[in-house]
Amino acid sequence: MPRQSDLRFTFSVGETEFDVIEFTLDEGLSESYQLALELASRDPAIDFAKILDAPAHFILWHGEQPVRHVHGQVSRFEQGTTGFRRTRYRALVEPPLARLELCADWRIFQQKTVPEILNLLLAEHGIAPYQQNLTEDHLTREYCVQAGDTDLDFLLRLAAEEGLFYRFDHRPDGCTLIHGDRLYIQGAIAGGPVPYNPTPGGNRPEPALRTFTYAEHVRTTRQTQRDYTFRYPQHDQQHSAVAERPTAAEQDYEHYAYPGRYKQGESGEAFTRDRLRGLRSEAQTATVEGDDPRLVPGLAFDLIGHPRQDWNHGWRPVHIRHEGRQHTSQAEESAGAQSGTHYQYTAQLVPDRIEWRP
Repeated sequence: MPRQSDLRFTFSVGETEFDVIEFTLDEGLSESYQLALELASRDPAIDFAKILDAPAHFILWHGEQPVRHVHGQVSRFEQGTTGFRRTRYRALVEPPLARLELCADWRIFQQKTVPEILNLLLAEHGIAPYQQNLTEDHLTREYCVQAGDTDLDFLLRLAAEEGLFYRFDHRPDGCTLIHGDRLYIQGAIAGGPVPYNPTPGGNRPEPALRTFTYAEHVRTTRQTQRDYTFRYPQHDQQHSAVAERPTAAEQDYEHYAYPGRYKQGESGEAFTRDRLRGLRSEAQTATVEGDDPRLVPGLAFDLIGHPRQDWNHGWRPVHIRHEGRQHTSQAEESAGAQSGTHYQYTAQLVPDRIEWRP
């Protein structure tokens, strides 16, 4: 397990390598991650055309062992001041999925399921590898209209209606976009439990969660939806879903929606259930700070070592903000340069027994 003094960060775009001064990585379930980097290079005239929109690779190392990879494309690139030996640069890295926000269309998909539409849409943009981990059948839609939406908004709307979320699986050789309809099949992190260790100061012997704040929030407990279809005008197509695990103090708080955006009873039942899960996504949460780089949105882990025993169970991150910095050897900045390497994150967790939805 890495100590802070053993950590280092590297970043490259194609054949161009940079020194990482500091970085911030925001990532989460059903979010396009953003990796913002402060960089340095001995080259004072890097060709922007070779960097912008090009594949990039960030690695968090423990000694000579990589412990975390991030792949993406450079969305923004900036050149700053040139010092005695090196030039400062900034880069923003996002997944290829983020490019769908730049495109919009008017079109109709006929006699296709939402997973089939997502496959077509992502293939149009060359997003691969792509994977669907689905446990349920998704009904064929007679027609589905993209009415001027951006491709990203259209994708997110369809996925939310069908109770789908997405995450990214970063590996040494690339990144896979994954759509799923159940969190429990997404798996868990490797390497065993994550310890809770609030001991401050010093070069801590192993990564851990340093703070743990648990909260429960009053949220909608009942979702009711209704829609209409000319095929069965006498049927009101009403469906209700009740919270599976309401907190002890919650009353019956109903959220009513019309139209429900479905035309079949099977779809209406699933749409209503997943809409309620989305409304209750923050009913039970934990906010943590730590430095164990194994935490990944969507993958579960077991917590150990917390003095409150009923919190020592499975948790699943839904959002993480990583921050890191390492010393720079820029001679002209040596007086004010940060020393050593620092890495930490703040994460939002949900109990792993909960079916979270965006």
